[in-house]
Amino acid sequence: MKQAGIKGSGLRVAIISAGRMASTIDDEIEASDGWPSLKLQLPYSHAPCYKKFDSIEIVAVCDLIEEKCKEFCHRWDVPKYYLDYREMIEQEQPDIVSIATEASLHKEMVIFAIESGVKGIYCEKALCCSMEEADEIVECVEKHKTAFMLGAQRRHHPNFKKAKEIIDSGEIGDLIAVNSWFESALLHSLSHMVDGSLFFAGDVTPEWVFGVLGGARSLDIIEKRRITAIPEYNSINKCWNGDPGCLTFTARLENGVFLSHLPAITDLRWEIVCVNGYIRIVDNNDTIQLYKRKGTSYSFESIPLNNIPSASAHIALVKDLIDCVTTGQKPLANEICARNGMEILFGAAESHRQGGKAVKLPLGVRDIYIPSH
Repeated sequence: MKQAGIKGSGLRVAIISAGRMASTIDDEIEASDGWPSLKLQLPYSHAPCYKKFDSIEIVAVCDLIEEKCKEFCHRWDVPKYYLDYREMIEQEQPDIVSIATEASLHKEMVIFAIESGVKGIYCEKALCCSMEEADEIVECVEKHKTAFMLGAQRRHHPNFKKAKEIIDSGEIGDLIAVNSWFESALLHSLSHMVDGSLFFAGDVTPEWVFGVLGGARSLDIIEKRRITAIPEYNSINKCWNGDPGCLTFTARLENGVFLSHLPAITDLRWEIVCVNGYIRIVDNNDTIQLYKRKGTSYSFESIPLNNIPSASAHIALVKDLIDCVTTGQKPLANEICARNGMEILFGAAESHRQGGKAVKLPLGVRDIYIPSH
């Protein structure tokens, strides 16, 4: 079913990459028994989400592999393709550019698109590969007043929105900590985890962090390929040897809330701890559980949370960007939120490099590089 477009918006979209997140991950989800929850959240990739909006026209796609471009254009009814993203942006003059490439290319693509007059950017995570790159992106976005959105769709998931509503209502008291569990690559996958935790905590600036890297485990074949099992840092070129597995980190925010990430191979989950209760989100976002303190005791009772409808968080993400391009507002997953998440992850890597020492944020050294797909 088509979404009602914003009246008179008529926005032109160009997509960089004809690959997995741009087009085909929905096929993997449909075919896999390992991601049952995601089947309720389709569409997932960029192209089919844009196709849900009458106000959007995908005018072109760019990829280095011409055959992938042809397949993309045929599947999504896109009139043109390019092999050079700069030529595509210059020729098509799109309102929105979607960037679904590996993180090492994000900074140059974001800045070129913005300086070419693009009004909105949908950039996949991880944001980039160094804090220096993150600073350049933020500076460019704010200079040109561009609507920038990171692909952090969990902020728009119905269970995440419900959890945030409960936190903000004060129903279970002041927020103390947000704990998350998952094992995977620091930048590529833990970008999701740290962003979700920051969202629950009100997107407050982080003060310090400590972390431990290592050979994180995963049951997912694709996730396994992303993890650099033995992280090594080259002090001469200030570069890690890949996207390291992250076993744990703890960060303190300016409001005193702690974010802790812990190892777990079996599940991806969050626990939001408040003075008089806690919220759990488990089963890859599918299940939300609320527990309230019984009086002043140390016992808690489970409170049913019913009638939370399933919905595509990615459609909501794209709608947020469309709205913000039209109104001039900032998307929920904006460039400042994205940089704060990167600050914690790069801080965790720096802490590991310093033997587990707590590191103050923002980091003083901004040009350390972590390659990420």
